[in-house]
Amino acid sequence: MNKNIEVINDNLWAVKFSLIPYIPGIDYKPDTTIPAFMEPCRLAEDGLLLLNKEHQNYSLLKDSFQKLAKKNYTWLKKEVKRGSRIRSKNEVQTFYYNMIHIELERREKLKRKR
Repeated sequence: MNKNIEVINDNLWAVKFSLIPYIPGIDYKPDTTIPAFMEPCRLAEDGLLLLNKEHQNYSLLKDSFQKLAKKNYTWLKKEVKRGSRIRSKNEVQTFYYNMIHIELERREKLKRKR
């Protein structure tokens, strides 16, 4: 395994996005509209979630995605429904509900892979 990759669990890895072009085995095409250090995470087609160690909220993302990965599908769907009832979300709420959507999408991609 590459020393620049931190394997948090099988489906959650952390890496400095600025180094990804130099790491074989990670298929990553930069988003030209956002600098690499500002991209918080990227979901691969195989269900692997890559967290950006250079992002200012990396620690929060890491802790939160680890906790969300332990939640069951029903709980996640209920949270999405609860969030959809909030008309004007603040920044933290938007961040939280986006993470839930990413976790649900990750599970869908992982299911399709199998």
